[in-house]
Amino acid sequence: MTSYAARGFGEALTVDDPIGFDAPPPHGFRVTRRSRVIGRGDAVFRTAGDAVLRFEVHRGSGFVPLDVPARVAPGASSMWAVTLGPLRPAVACRVIDVVDSPAEIGFIHAALVGHPQRGFESYVVRRHPDGTVTLDIRVVWRPAAWWMRAAGPLGALALSLILRRNLRALDPVVARA
Repeated sequence: MTSYAARGFGEALTVDDPIGFDAPPPHGFRVTRRSRVIGRGDAVFRTAGDAVLRFEVHRGSGFVPLDVPARVAPGASSMWAVTLGPLRPAVACRVIDVVDSPAEIGFIHAALVGHPQRGFESYVVRRHPDGTVTLDIRVVWRPAAWWMRAAGPLGALALSLILRRNLRALDPVVARA
């Protein structure tokens, strides 16, 4: 495996402001939220939550694992290749926090220096009082790479396409629950 430093990824996070599941975005950052009902009941909640903690949203979205731990843990870093048409940028993130409660299972990670975007993302499976289970994704971001800045509104479109794939990534996992 090539080290993060050799691939141009620094160790420092790209956001110095407080990072949290519901933290307000730092000045100049956009917030994009997506949510989808993925099923109902405890089996769906537990199965989907476990899949999120094994990075299955990323794998199921078509991201190619380059250096990825088996399971999410605070402080763990992961590196993926993202397919965006002819582009295959590498992205590296570090897990900031993990939640595993009777109503929520998920994590938040922040982009490492060298990522095409600055910011952080959370992936949380929620069990609602009526038994409905959702996958909720929150992205706090702004372009970092020159080509992301040059893309202008196309950067937001690319993010929307990735999030659409993210929201569908657990369908095969939930179907087996």
